[in-house]
Amino acid sequence: MTTSRPARLQSSVGELAAGYGLSLLDLDGVIYLLDQAIPGAEETVRRLREINNQPVFVTNNASRRSHEVANALTGMGIGARADEVQTSAQTAARLIAERFAESDPAVLVTGSEALKAEIQDLGLRTTTEARQAEVVVQGYAADLGWRDLASAAVAVRRGAYWVATNTDATLPSPDGPLPGNGSLLKAVEMAVGHGPHLIAGKPEPVIYQQAMNRRPEAAAIAVGDRWDTDIAGANAAGIDSLLVFTGVLNEQQALRLPPEGRPTHLGESVADLFTAHPELKWVDQWLVRCGGWEASIGAGRELVLTGGGTQLDSWRALCELAWAAHDAGVADVDKPVSTT
Repeated sequence: MTTSRPARLQSSVGELAAGYGLSLLDLDGVIYLLDQAIPGAEETVRRLREINNQPVFVTNNASRRSHEVANALTGMGIGARADEVQTSAQTAARLIAERFAESDPAVLVTGSEALKAEIQDLGLRTTTEARQAEVVVQGYAADLGWRDLASAAVAVRRGAYWVATNTDATLPSPDGPLPGNGSLLKAVEMAVGHGPHLIAGKPEPVIYQQAMNRRPEAAAIAVGDRWDTDIAGANAAGIDSLLVFTGVLNEQQALRLPPEGRPTHLGESVADLFTAHPELKWVDQWLVRCGGWEASIGAGRELVLTGGGTQLDSWRALCELAWAAHDAGVADVDKPVSTT
């Protein structure tokens, strides 16, 4: 029996990248991992340029300016220009400039020198006095201290408009996850009783929208390793996405993604922009086929995998089935996958 259920995961006739004119690339976990280029990233970026698919490096990191990010990428062997980098600091600065275009607000910068420079580059006036601030913009900085957070809290409590560059709770390090801007935002939130009025970075769509302004007529695809920022942001922006497994998420965890974090494509790495993505077919109510694999639901509500082919295709079939089955309440995606 064939079902008419449409597949969430989409296919490509040829190489995936050929269908787009813009590739919006996350950095840590996609292009590099702890300052080491991920295998295949350099070649992928080079090939994108060759087919006139413009790479834009989109990052929630607000502690570096675009030219610093570009220089770091170039140092890893991945050629990049400053105008190909979209940071959450840039996005926040533009949002403030647009929102307060008819006034000249004093902006308290709670964050890095890079964030302060982005604010000042757009002609916005900065202040260090919390009681004079009409806007607070907060982003991660390694040397941010209690007094900085206290000043932000005072300004926000007095009515300042509070903008956050991003809400990432943690950031990666060789010693494991460390507190990120989201954790620092929580400290201010606990003091003032509410969260930021505006968020610039992923998963909010505006950072992608600003990135797409570089080539507004082109179809865009976002590539990321985090469902809650990269993929959720792409879904909010209404663009396709490729979730890769070179960062924080593994294949087993992908089975449990909520609707807002489900991509249109799965890949082992960013290099899968240059592979064909096979069609997924719903061949029965709870039976999905991808390549030589079939995923179904067993008598114990577990996922069952049969057949053969590439490992990635097996996960594509399993994810397609798991998402629909979980939403319908007919499968337990936490149970081990049964293989025969």
